[in-house]
Amino acid sequence: MDYVSGILTASWDIFREASIYLLFGFVVAGLIRVYLQPGSVAHYFRRGRIRSVIYASLLGIPIPL
Repeated sequence: MDYVSGILTASWDIFREASIYLLFGFVVAGLIRVYLQPGSVAHYFRRGRIRSVIYASLLGIPIPL
């Protein structure tokens, strides 16, 4: 039982430390959803495979999820 308690305690500590980053990511994702039209974002992902991956990674940099 001590093993399970240790896992739960460590998981809770990791969640508490990561919660500010998750909250920031949700806020940024919400702002992107509100202020950017889906068609304008999808326009960048229709091109070649490598270019769309680069755009996706650049868009995902400020969202630490």
